Amino acid sequence: MFPSQLYACALGGVIVYLLISRITRSWAQRQQWPLVMVRLSKYLYRKVIFVSLRHVVYPQVFRTRSRYWVLLQSIYWAGTLTCNFIKTHSLLSIAARAGNLAVLNFIPLVLAGRLSLAADLLGLPIRSYVGMHGTFGVMTCVQTALHVIISIQNRGWSPEQPIQFYGLLALSAFALSITLLVVRRCLYEVFIKMHYILALVALVAIWRHVRLQKVFAQLYMVVGSGILIATTLLHWVLLVIRNIAAGRFGSRAQVSRGGDSAQVVIPVNRPFSVYAGMTVYIWMPGVSLLSMFCSHPFTVTWWEVNKQGKATSISLLAQKRDTFTQKLINHQAKEFLTWIDGPYGEPINLSSYDNILLVASGIGITSQISYIRELLDHHPKHIFVAWELDDKSNLDWVYQWMDQLLLVDQNSYILRFGLYLPKSSDVSEHPEPWNSKHDRIWKLSGEIDPWKVVSTDFWGGTGSSLVTVSANKRIRKGITEVIQNSMTHVVDLLELPFQPGTPTIHRKQRISSERV
Repeated sequence: MFPSQLYACALGGVIVYLLISRITRSWAQRQQWPLVMVRLSKYLYRKVIFVSLRHVVYPQVFRTRSRYWVLLQSIYWAGTLTCNFIKTHSLLSIAARAGNLAVLNFIPLVLAGRLSLAADLLGLPIRSYVGMHGTFGVMTCVQTALHVIISIQNRGWSPEQPIQFYGLLALSAFALSITLLVVRRCLYEVFIKMHYILALVALVAIWRHVRLQKVFAQLYMVVGSGILIATTLLHWVLLVIRNIAAGRFGSRAQVSRGGDSAQVVIPVNRPFSVYAGMTVYIWMPGVSLLSMFCSHPFTVTWWEVNKQGKATSISLLAQKRDTFTQKLINHQAKEFLTWIDGPYGEPINLSSYDNILLVASGIGITSQISYIRELLDHHPKHIFVAWELDDKSNLDWVYQWMDQLLLVDQNSYILRFGLYLPKSSDVSEHPEPWNSKHDRIWKLSGEIDPWKVVSTDFWGGTGSSLVTVSANKRIRKGITEVIQNSMTHVVDLLELPFQPGTPTIHRKQRISSERV
């Protein structure tokens, strides 16, 4: 078997393994495992995982990436580059091998048009899948460039030949996709559409290129194209099921505006199960001309349920930006035709945790509300929420949901909020209770200090522990360092899909919960 075929088997094996693991987890969650097996699995998990979390997963290299990420990247790049040159005897054979590797790494890029759908099918968090997507994209560009450069050097420059023309077209599509990353933040809607179009251009160009001479590459492309077609059909079927019901074509979303934010309440035509951290994409063609061609991701902050426990409506929170949210908040209409795409995101079993710390900054609190709600259903021992506000007006975003959560917790009193307010004359330097019975809301001055917010009570608590973070980069790095250096037992650290940016000093922060 040739090295490229072994490489294809390894790559396919990883994808199959992820699919099987995802199916197995879903099946296990629906089963009632014997109590002895549950306790044994927890014991082994805590003993085996502790060392890897403390020494591999949580430590960071150059304060940017975890050792675990560096290890996976090193194995992937070393294995691929080794495959480039093993059993090759000439420049032309190296070029052919690079071409095959480019095709193989391109296939995972087109598993699905919606990245969130592909992440759910593989059972991966969206942040992990996006990182994997980027790695495969860079490798595809590197292998394509190597293939093109060596081929032109040995065979000459003849773009009028179909094989060279389509090869150069695919390389151009890859290069332009990477170049468009520069405008991703400021022109996200344009970027995502162009990125998808360029992927289709590359798919057609590679097919026309390989069908002229490479049999195995043709097989790879047939497999990749078949997966893309299947997931695209699945995506559209789910869209129709979610939005079209008897006499109803989509939903009528209600928008309530206040200052630079808006709450969007969307009735659900066909009730579905919602879990903490899930995301939906919404299509609102009436907001602007551009919104007719784009859908926008939001974290589900709140939902109302029927007797079966399924959501009959979902609530989203948006803060004004220079894109869709700005047009939505500035619009005069209070009702819009809306289609829902989703929800996306793997449910997390929160019932096994006893001590929970939820850390947020700015609008990151909207990602934490759903976790607080679900945790209260499982009755852990302690839930502490540390929220660094950009301004006191931030409370207007979630005060109604905070009240409901505190009402749910009015008997056990396990939920506590620590509100970190900007320093001012009316904010005391010392913590003080604020506007709540049983001192469940505390007002503090200044920024979150990660080394203090993870208190000694958290480490001293018995049982398993969880920390979820939706905060700016300074807080995320600090929390990771504290846990890695101080944990004495297994602590699961969960960075939520939405992470807010850091507010500037000289202008008002404008962060949207739409970026997932």
